[in-house]
Amino acid sequence: MFQALGLVETLGSANAILVVDKLVKTADVTYEAKNTKCGGHVTVFVSGDVAAVTEAIEAVEQNPPCEVLATAVISNPSEEAECLLLLNKK
Repeated sequence: MFQALGLVETLGSANAILVVDKLVKTADVTYEAKNTKCGGHVTVFVSGDVAAVTEAIEAVEQNPPCEVLATAVISNPSEEAECLLLLNKK
Protein backbone atom coordinates (compact mmCIF):
# COMPACT_ATOMS: atom_id res chain seq x y z
CA MET A 1 0.00 0.00 0.00
CA PHE A 2 2.71 2.51 0.99
CA GLN A 3 5.90 2.91 -1.03
CA ALA A 4 7.67 4.34 2.01
CA LEU A 5 6.93 5.51 5.54
CA GLY A 6 8.78 8.21 7.44
CA LEU A 7 8.72 8.41 11.23
CA VAL A 8 9.85 11.24 13.50
CA GLU A 9 9.68 11.08 17.28
CA THR A 10 9.64 14.26 19.35
CA LEU A 11 8.38 15.52 22.70
CA GLY A 12 5.00 17.27 22.82
CA SER A 13 2.12 17.90 20.45
CA ALA A 14 3.28 21.41 19.55
CA ASN A 15 6.65 20.07 18.45
CA ALA A 16 4.92 17.31 16.49
CA ILE A 17 3.01 19.98 14.56
CA LEU A 18 6.26 21.80 13.78
CA VAL A 19 7.77 18.55 12.49
CA VAL A 20 4.75 17.72 10.32
CA ASP A 21 4.78 21.24 8.89
CA LYS A 22 8.44 20.92 7.90
CA LEU A 23 7.98 17.41 6.47
CA VAL A 24 5.07 18.29 4.19
CA LYS A 25 6.63 21.57 3.06
CA THR A 26 9.95 19.91 2.18
CA ALA A 27 8.76 17.13 -0.14
CA ASP A 28 5.69 15.51 -1.66
CA VAL A 29 4.72 13.47 1.40
CA THR A 30 1.37 12.89 3.06
CA TYR A 31 0.73 13.09 6.79
CA GLU A 32 -0.76 9.76 7.86
CA ALA A 33 -1.00 9.59 11.66
CA LYS A 34 0.50 10.31 15.04
CA ASN A 35 1.08 8.08 18.03
CA THR A 36 1.34 9.57 21.52
CA LYS A 37 2.95 7.67 24.40
CA CYS A 38 3.56 8.31 28.08
CA GLY A 39 5.95 11.10 28.88
CA GLY A 40 4.78 13.22 25.98
CA HIS A 41 6.58 11.29 23.25
CA VAL A 42 4.83 11.78 19.90
CA THR A 43 5.71 9.88 16.73
CA VAL A 44 4.41 11.29 13.46
CA PHE A 45 4.09 9.21 10.30
CA VAL A 46 4.28 10.40 6.68
CA SER A 47 4.09 8.45 3.45
CA GLY A 48 5.15 8.92 -0.15
CA ASP A 49 7.66 7.56 -2.60
CA VAL A 50 11.04 6.57 -1.16
CA ALA A 51 12.89 9.61 -2.50
CA ALA A 52 10.33 12.10 -1.17
CA VAL A 53 10.11 10.50 2.27
CA THR A 54 13.90 10.32 2.52
CA GLU A 55 14.22 13.98 1.49
CA ALA A 56 11.66 15.08 4.09
CA ILE A 57 13.21 13.06 6.91
CA GLU A 58 16.73 14.25 6.05
CA ALA A 59 15.51 17.87 6.09
CA VAL A 60 14.20 17.40 9.64
CA GLU A 61 17.43 15.67 10.71
CA GLN A 62 19.68 18.38 9.22
CA ASN A 63 17.67 21.40 10.36
CA PRO A 64 15.23 20.29 13.07
CA PRO A 65 12.43 22.70 13.97
CA CYS A 66 12.57 21.40 17.56
CA GLU A 67 14.16 18.60 19.57
CA VAL A 68 13.95 15.40 17.52
CA LEU A 69 14.50 12.15 19.41
CA ALA A 70 14.52 9.64 16.55
CA THR A 71 13.83 9.31 12.83
CA ALA A 72 13.40 6.43 10.42
CA VAL A 73 12.53 5.70 6.81
CA ILE A 74 10.93 2.37 5.96
CA SER A 75 10.94 1.58 2.27
CA ASN A 76 8.38 -0.97 1.09
CA PRO A 77 6.93 -1.52 4.59
CA SER A 78 5.58 -4.93 5.50
CA GLU A 79 1.86 -5.58 5.91
CA GLU A 80 2.42 -5.82 9.66
CA ALA A 81 4.05 -2.37 9.77
CA GLU A 82 1.17 -0.95 7.73
CA CYS A 83 -1.34 -2.51 10.15
CA LEU A 84 0.41 -0.85 13.10
CA LEU A 85 0.20 2.49 11.32
CA LEU A 86 -3.46 2.05 10.46
CA LEU A 87 -4.25 1.30 14.12
CA ASN A 88 -2.88 4.76 14.99
CA LYS A 89 -4.50 6.59 12.10
CA LYS A 90 -6.84 9.33 13.29
